[in-house]
Amino acid sequence: MSRIKAAVVAIAVCGLLAGGATSAVFAGENAHVAETIKHAKEGIAHEKEAITHLEEAIKGSTDAHAKEALEHAKESLKHAEESLTHAEQAAQKPKGKKK
Repeated sequence: MSRIKAAVVAIAVCGLLAGGATSAVFAGENAHVAETIKHAKEGIAHEKEAITHLEEAIKGSTDAHAKEALEHAKESLKHAEESLTHAEQAAQKPKGKKK
């Protein structure tokens, strides 16, 4: 069970990093934006790996809390990927666009 808890904590940290990093994208500077997007991608990759380990850890388990944690982790990953997509789109918009 401690393995499951460790995986859930790892997923939560990765989700926070990915979500927090993508929100910083709107700060401005292109180099900073590119670096933030890079870190968000790394966070998403780590979260995917953590989900894989969590799936392996609860395989065959009847623990409802562990299964719910896995579903929350997958939902968190989905939101992080959506945030990253929006950040990448925002970074590509030219400055001073015409209205």
